[in-house]
Amino acid sequence: MNKFWLALLVCGISASSALAQSEPPRDMRMVYIDRAEDPFYDPPAQTDGVIRVENRPPIAGAELGLKDVAALGRAAQVHFVLEHHTVAADGDVAADITAVMATSPALVLLDLPHDDIVSAVKAVPSGSLALVNIRDTSDDLRRNLCGTALFHTIPSQSAYSDALAQMIVRKNWKRVLTLIGPEPEDQELAKLFAASAKKFGAKIVDTKPFIAGNDPRKREENSTALMTGESEYDVIYVADSTGDFGRFVEFRQVKPRPVIGSEGLEASAWHRAAERYGAPQVNHRFERDAGRAMSDMDWSAWVAVKAAAEAVARNKAMTGAAVSAALLSGTIEIEMTKGIPGSFRAWDHQLRQPIMLHTADAVIAMAPIEGFLHENSVLDTLGLSDRDTNCKAK
Repeated sequence: MNKFWLALLVCGISASSALAQSEPPRDMRMVYIDRAEDPFYDPPAQTDGVIRVENRPPIAGAELGLKDVAALGRAAQVHFVLEHHTVAADGDVAADITAVMATSPALVLLDLPHDDIVSAVKAVPSGSLALVNIRDTSDDLRRNLCGTALFHTIPSQSAYSDALAQMIVRKNWKRVLTLIGPEPEDQELAKLFAASAKKFGAKIVDTKPFIAGNDPRKREENSTALMTGESEYDVIYVADSTGDFGRFVEFRQVKPRPVIGSEGLEASAWHRAAERYGAPQVNHRFERDAGRAMSDMDWSAWVAVKAAAEAVARNKAMTGAAVSAALLSGTIEIEMTKGIPGSFRAWDHQLRQPIMLHTADAVIAMAPIEGFLHENSVLDTLGLSDRDTNCKAK
């Protein structure tokens, strides 16, 4: 009798398994949104001697992510789908995002200008859908739009500054000379780095504005030798968002000191020269498919797709609301190919992640640097804390 019931049980399990395998996979839709004629992607001017990197749409990163989660989808009986929606050049992004919401996507990737991101977020109720910022590094999005539907896979600019500050403090290069360009973006970079330096125990010993050019009447502002000859410092921080003058600093300075910031040692979410944790394989697959190196934005789109797939696999999240809740649950660990799994902060919805510190052709270190600790996670030493926003961790 026992053998009879055992055989019946085995037959029942086999039948259930066959039925499950015969069921078609469910579609889990993700939407990538950009804007037509976005000036962010205009070819850069190359007439002033500055070699500028052209921004490329990161949808290629999302497409690679879709390939990389296919196996996870088969195991979960889910078919991941990526759709591309473009807002017209003169279109209303709030109206478009509302229309996209009506089709019930599980995740939306935002490759949009800053103001468009703000408009999109205002059109989406918190908790109803995860809008993922894969492009904008500004801290004000994290600070002022915390507690909304907006998530961030690209790091904040303060996270980049914190990573550099940790590096110089660890090296005991604590006295910093700051050179600042004339653009508003340069002023913001210098301000953020000054805050990071104070946060970790470095000191800005001198700050000097820099103006590109050869006007002899402004030698105090355009001569690297004059600007770097007087102060006592261990390292030079360069804030040069346009690349006008920073490229000349490293070998025209008076004292042999390291250069960081916009030149020399830089901070990024990703780099083509990363050599550990499976990064070479990711870079190779991306370059094979896209015909170019993977950028910060490409990586951010790639990991956003992986995060959504993890929400499906671990929490069976299939709707926008369910994915949003899963990403904030603290139960999902996202493999980022950076040596440590990531998760989203409850207060600013930023993806916790290491930052790569690199030169043009080598990754020198990964922040957080050893020795910097936090009560929750060492990754929370980078970027905004819950004290820096109006939204607190739940």
